[in-house]
Amino acid sequence: MKNIFIALICILSAKNVIAQKDTLAFDERNKYIYYQTVDQPGLSKDTLYGRGLYFMHKAYPKGKLKITKTDETQGVLSGEGSFVVSKRSLLSGSPGGEISYSLRIEVKDSKYRYWFTDFKFTPYKRDRYGMEILDPGITFPMEEAKSKLEKRDVAVYLDKILNYSRQNGAVLKSYMLKTAPAKKTIQELKKISTKDW
Repeated sequence: MKNIFIALICILSAKNVIAQKDTLAFDERNKYIYYQTVDQPGLSKDTLYGRGLYFMHKAYPKGKLKITKTDETQGVLSGEGSFVVSKRSLLSGSPGGEISYSLRIEVKDSKYRYWFTDFKFTPYKRDRYGMEILDPGITFPMEEAKSKLEKRDVAVYLDKILNYSRQNGAVLKSYMLKTAPAKKTIQELKKISTKDW
């Protein structure tokens, strides 16, 4: 019985260590970051760059991700996006706010890395017609959320940031495994002479 208990503790702690690898952390600027490095053996830097660029153009609906930088020589892609988070109540379903973020993808031969960071929160407010709208005058980094929001809301929002980052990271990985469609080339039209029948 004692051995089973010790084995169970070892399994649970090993599972906990594995789960901690895929979480939000703080970077060198003390900002929340979701960071992943992925090996893609056999793929060149140019191929990974093309697939990353294709992901940024096609994976997001129009207007949800603004591409801010593309540099093929250095293998860097970056963009800014946002998503809506709801309040903790299951019954109300009212939006709590919008979280904006920046995404960066860097590629090398046979590997790439990506991270989501610079999370900023803009709360929703009710206007005079009772509609929920963004309060543009109030935007603050998620690192300051503990002092500006309720503790339960902060935990929910951080959990939603983590889930959003994981989901988009999984989509990026699937795009990096697929080949991007080739660009359509415009075919030259044949010249036809109307003089000869």
